[in-house]
Amino acid sequence: MDQKEKILSAGLDLFSTRPYHQTGIREITKQVGTPTGSFHYYFKNKEDFSVEVLDHFFRTEILPSFSAINNDAKLHPKQKIIAYFSSRIERYSTLSSPEGATWSCIMGNLGQDVAAQSEIIAAKLQKLTTDQLVKGLEKLIEQGQQDGSINTPIDAKLLSPMIFNAYEGSLIQRKIERSDEPLQLFLTFLDHLL
Repeated sequence: MDQKEKILSAGLDLFSTRPYHQTGIREITKQVGTPTGSFHYYFKNKEDFSVEVLDHFFRTEILPSFSAINNDAKLHPKQKIIAYFSSRIERYSTLSSPEGATWSCIMGNLGQDVAAQSEIIAAKLQKLTTDQLVKGLEKLIEQGQQDGSINTPIDAKLLSPMIFNAYEGSLIQRKIERSDEPLQLFLTFLDHLL
């Protein structure tokens, strides 16, 4: 892993467990063991860095996981959707931060912390969630409705963003309750909904 990737990984870890405004550049570079100047060599500012961290998150975690499950010919569309969210929930349940903070989705964290103040971050979040996740879910729902594995009459264009929003909401509730129960409740809801 090169230096830039190490800094991006540190940013992903920190933005997934701490508020954006409480995470400084020095803290990010300290976690990697690199001088602050290295940060400025690769990134214009913290906002630019955040956008690249989101790309890094999708490139290294979201897309490989979604693609692997989506390409599994043994699973029908409903199973693929449940398997994808189960894999993300399992990932969050096994992660812990050195400070004991609850690990959460960086999309939700940055969305809550800075999207209202940063058009660049808001646009990146919108593009990644809509283009990568929501549309992928929509296609799977449509396929499942066609093959009968998904029985809901709700239009896929309406259902896919609502599933994603319910998932993100369960991650927020997980932070509030400091419990994985909201995530398990989401999976139960998802199974019944589909």
